[in-house]
Amino acid sequence: MIFLQLPYFIKEAEDCENYFERWIYVLKNMDILNRMPWAAQHAVFQRLAKVSETSGFTPEERERYENSLKIFNDNVAIARRQRAEGHSEGYAEGKAEGEVSKAKEIAKNMKSLGIDLVTIQRATGLSEAEINAL
Repeated sequence: MIFLQLPYFIKEAEDCENYFERWIYVLKNMDILNRMPWAAQHAVFQRLAKVSETSGFTPEERERYENSLKIFNDNVAIARRQRAEGHSEGYAEGKAEGEVSKAKEIAKNMKSLGIDLVTIQRATGLSEAEINAL
């Protein structure tokens, strides 16, 4: 059986080589840490940092914190939805412009081959004015 005594654990953050040592370092030094080491690399340390930030809150502070988180998450969701809708609209506009451009290119080629105007209109969906402008 192994007993661990935190005062005897003397490694610094940069010397910790595995998860076990990292956990022991964090547990031993949590009260003096300004930021959670390894949070950028490991989700479990991100979660621990989040929990430790709110552990000393009073019920009123926790409620305010959770309300502010809800508002923040709602704003993020709205921004993502707006960005997605804008992307979809932009894609649709670009696709429509591409289709018109391709129809004009086909009409121009058909016109250069001497194909009559009515056939070009039927094949491309372009108006007589659009075809004559080519």
